[in-house]
This record gives sequence, C-alpha cells and structure tokens, in this order.
Amino acid sequence: MPRRGDNIRKRKDGRWEGRYKSNFTKKGKAKYNSVYGKTYGEVKRKLTEAIKNNCEDTHVEKNKTFGDLVILWQHNNSISLKGSTKLKYDYLINRHILPDLGKIKVKDITIPYLNDYAERKMKNGRINGKDGLSASYVRSIMIVISSVLKFAVDEQLCSPYKTKINKPSVQKAEVPVLSHDEQKKYEEYLIKNLNLSNMGILISLYCGLRIGEVCALEWENIDLDNMVIHIRTTVARVHNIDGNTTSKSVLVIDRPKTKASVRDIPIPSKLSNLLHTVKGCTTSKYVISDKSTFLSPRTFEYRYHKTLEECNIAPVNFHALRHTFATRCIEAGVDIKTLSEILGHSNVSITLDTYVHSSMEIKRMQLEKLCY
Repeated sequence: MPRRGDNIRKRKDGRWEGRYKSNFTKKGKAKYNSVYGKTYGEVKRKLTEAIKNNCEDTHVEKNKTFGDLVILWQHNNSISLKGSTKLKYDYLINRHILPDLGKIKVKDITIPYLNDYAERKMKNGRINGKDGLSASYVRSIMIVISSVLKFAVDEQLCSPYKTKINKPSVQKAEVPVLSHDEQKKYEEYLIKNLNLSNMGILISLYCGLRIGEVCALEWENIDLDNMVIHIRTTVARVHNIDGNTTSKSVLVIDRPKTKASVRDIPIPSKLSNLLHTVKGCTTSKYVISDKSTFLSPRTFEYRYHKTLEECNIAPVNFHALRHTFATRCIEAGVDIKTLSEILGHSNVSITLDTYVHSSMEIKRMQLEKLCY
C-alpha cells in the first residue's frame, strides 16, 4: 500500500501515477506534473528523481530569490496568522529580512550563511548599524526564516536542508510577582478607590486575565447571576487597511490569542460584589471604559502604573498580575489542570514553565513533608 503523503495512486488503466508540484503561478497557485510506471516502486523512484530535478530546474530554484519565497509564504499564511502575530512578522520581514536577504538567490541560501547572518544581527543588526539586536529579537527573525524555508521545502521550491538553523537561545527573565504584603496593600487601595480602571486591575488579579482581554471585556460577557466571566474577545493591534489615514496599525477587537483562550472563568464572590457595584455606575458596554469605545491597553497600563506609585509598590508590568494570580492559585492548592484552563493555556506545561513561581515558603513547606 502507498504511504500517505507519497502522492502516488493506481489508475483505472492499471498504471501507477505520481504527482509533484513543478512550479507556482504569479498568484501562488501550484502547478503539478506527473510521472507514470507499471509498479508503485517504479513510480516512487521516478517521483524522487523528478522532485530532485525540479528543485534544480532553472525556473524553480536558480532564478528564484529568497524574497520570492517570503512573499509566497506570506500569501500562504495570511489567513491562519492572528492579526497581531501577522503584524509582528510583517514588520520583521519588511524591516530586516527582505532588505538583508530578499535579493539573494535561493540556491545561494545555505544554513551556514543563515547562521552567520544571525550572528551579524546580534553584533550590529540595528537599522543604524551601530549596535546589535537582542537575542529574543534575532530569534524571532530566524523563526520566520525557518518557517519560510520549511514551506519552500514542503512545496518543493528548494532542496531539503540537512541541518537546522541555529536560533539564539533566550534566557527568560523572571517575571516579578507581588508579595503577599504587597498584594494585600494593593487590593485594599484598589477597593477603597474603586473606579473602572481599578476594577479592571482587580479582575486580572482575581481571574488572571491578559490586558487585552480586560480591555475588550463587555458587560454582556459577565454573568453575575451564575458568577461566570466569558472570555470571547481581546484587543489586538493589526494592520490599518484604511488608506485615508497615515497610521500603519490600528487597535481592534479580535478573537483571543489561541483556541484555549476562549474560556469561562468562575467569578470569586469578593469580585462579584465589586462588579455589582461598578455596573450600576456606568453606561458603557465595556467594563473598564466610560465611553462607547474600548479603553486602549496602553492607556490602561499607564493608569495601572499610576496606582502602583500611589501604593509605593515597585513598578512591574501589567502581566505580573497574571503571574501573581497563578502563583497564589498554586499556593492555595489549585490543581495545575484547572489553573491551566483558567489561564487559557493549550497545555499544562506552559502553566508550569512560565507562570508558576515557587516561593521559598512553598519549597520549605514541601520539604517539611519529608520530616515525619
């Protein structure tokens, strides 16, 4: 039996046929050629040889530039990529990848060449050429390049590469978590000075929402009778397709980050009482906005930092509230699976590796279990 993915089938006339992509139209539509034989094995050998020759063909590889591959890749992924991710990738492509590699022939693109390119970007990759880019930034560039090459190989636009591209390793910075004393003081301040923005901060602190999810949250997504928050949208920055403005990007209400991010979160009783209070004092459909439009994440984070100053708490980014929420849940004995679903993660390993911070107190408590 032919293996799935071989693109080989037995015809009604008794012959075997193998199909392969021979080229692409200007619009990115694939063109196919076929090889034939009396047996599956014969066609398999012919197909392997045809693919190899096709990759070496003048029209497929020798005249095609890396920029051509990038454009085809963008077209292929335009629907699947989320708005904010697409905006990020397009920026990397237009700012670095196309200017640096766009005109290079595909046949001249080798893994050693790309690894050297990554090192150069680390040393003096800034646009002004005076300083290097961060390891995280260069890693993002190389991830896009790797994806482009994988697409090209899969679509038989270039020969397979025998080695992988080296991506700079990134040392994840430890995200600060509010201490128990800081959190208590902060909660007391937010409740005493309860307003729409402070309500949004409390929602993230009690339910672990991302900043974009808080900004997009509407009152219709909050079921106070059943004490459930329905996360269905987020605020994202995407390309501005309005030709009448000069802004390259715009904030919109978008679908959540991943499929797992669409979730329902139980509302703690303490938070429910506060939500009842705030709901009676606003006419906006958005929970933390006093206007008909949503509050921008930048404005919300600015207000958040002002509250930290008022409480004399060291400045930490808004995402630290999500980390604090996860850590408090672990301390309270919430199981990882439940916490992962509340946070909207696709698997529990993300929760464990990224969001759970084990304090010295927790470590001591766990080791004390050995003393019996």
